[in-house]
Amino acid sequence: MSNPKEALERELLEMDAAFLNAVFNRDVLFVDRILPNDFLSVFPDGRVMDKAAELENVRTVQLEFFSTDDIQVHCYGDAIAILNFRLTLKMLDRDPEQVRDSHVYVQRDGCWQMVMGQTTPIL
Repeated sequence: MSNPKEALERELLEMDAAFLNAVFNRDVLFVDRILPNDFLSVFPDGRVMDKAAELENVRTVQLEFFSTDDIQVHCYGDAIAILNFRLTLKMLDRDPEQVRDSHVYVQRDGCWQMVMGQTTPIL
């Protein structure tokens, strides 16, 4: 049997993988459920997007491929967690690129929600 920390990390990894797969598959309903109304995302060009803009991004993204590696989970108590990882992605009609992504999760009313995403290009 795994310890509580391992179980929490596994839950967060599974949730984050489900989020990334939902973006890839343009599953707006899933993304809408996991993101709270106060969600913010910072894109590589410095744009800050709210939940509505993120949902529009999911609707229109033309992602051909993605993979993650070098995943680190940092838990702060049992209500805040940050996942940091390298994301390799290929957008339609663009060369593959690598970025560092960080997703901040907060537990509210017994449910984990991603409250912030930050994407930084790997140059």
